[in-house]
Amino acid sequence: MEAARERRTNNRREILAASMVGTIIEWYGIFIFSSGAIYIASAFYPTVSRAESLLLTLLTFALGFVTRPVGAFVFGHFGDRMGRKNVLLITLLLSGISTGLTGVVPGYASIGIWAVVLLVILRLILGFGLGGEWGGGGAMLLTLENFRERRGGFWSSFVQSTVGIGLIIGTAIFLLLEFVLPSKAMYAYGWRIPFLLAFAILAIGFLIRYRLAETPIFEAAKAEKKILGLPAGQLFRHHWHEVLAGTLLAGSSGNFFYFAISLLPAVFEVRGGIISVTTGLIAVTVFAIMDIVFVFIGGILSDRHGRRILLFSANLIALVILYPPSIYYYNPYAFTAFLAVFGIAHGLSYSPPLGALISEVFPANVRYSGNSFSYQFGNSFIGGPAPYASDALGSSPTHSTLCSPSCSSWWPS
Repeated sequence: MEAARERRTNNRREILAASMVGTIIEWYGIFIFSSGAIYIASAFYPTVSRAESLLLTLLTFALGFVTRPVGAFVFGHFGDRMGRKNVLLITLLLSGISTGLTGVVPGYASIGIWAVVLLVILRLILGFGLGGEWGGGGAMLLTLENFRERRGGFWSSFVQSTVGIGLIIGTAIFLLLEFVLPSKAMYAYGWRIPFLLAFAILAIGFLIRYRLAETPIFEAAKAEKKILGLPAGQLFRHHWHEVLAGTLLAGSSGNFFYFAISLLPAVFEVRGGIISVTTGLIAVTVFAIMDIVFVFIGGILSDRHGRRILLFSANLIALVILYPPSIYYYNPYAFTAFLAVFGIAHGLSYSPPLGALISEVFPANVRYSGNSFSYQFGNSFIGGPAPYASDALGSSPTHSTLCSPSCSSWWPS
């Protein structure tokens, strides 16, 4: 009777809110780092050139993906054994606290190399927690396993839309700070405010998730004694083809996503005079708006016409048509237009393949683990390192030419 009463509190609105709040924190923590890359570079890598500090900041950003597969393994294991809800509370705390603490780490000028060490540690903790948030499939499974009806692509869109929501929140806060604070204040302390706000989002998210009951599909698997002792062993023995396919799907989508919202703005800002930091933030906001709209469009279309054709079309647009010209049109209008189209392509690809398709191919007793490895392998080894690898290898203008002589006029002393 008590269990039934608890389940009745899980109405559709509460389920969606609980699913979305953690992934909003996840993406918020990622995006404020990339949105504030110019300021972070100045605070933690002031002893090298402008271009080199940006490259080191992108490397720090990429290091946050190293621990995501580890988190995927740990939280995927316990998510399939203990249930979705308890694991999602832990991942929420790790993601929110590590993001908030980034705002209080002293800069290089105060504690030297230890500033960089602390920054990297917090990014690694964030990555570990994120391995079990969406990456473990927990938030997505919380939605799909409660909404067992058809239209999985549509319902997955609510969780997938948190990418754009987190991006808009992060960039909006930076835009507001850009308008109300002078440049020196932004470099001195203003960039820390968005990180500190993560504590407030965390408190709200924890209260929402704490009230939620376990998903009915996991409860059914538990009642039928289908819970496995080592889900990962079963996963790789019998479902490794699905893991490989999911890794490639997640990697392709993550590749052009991080290229668009992390590398392109940083490169065009550092080249001096092409775009300002404010223009970059506005363009990323345009990307986020288009992403949110087309995540839902993609979810609806995928339910009607299938996941594969939509995924193929979106990747064709991004990887073949948009990539080559986007890095060479050096004006703010073309930059903003390219980010808008990247947002459309990502929105179309993100909801069906990563929201519904990856979740649907795994049985319930290994689903958390299957989502974990697929999503995190793809983003950790393909998508996440893309900005750093592109810059370092010269796919974008090389760091030796990134900064024109005019950079010295706006690089803080």
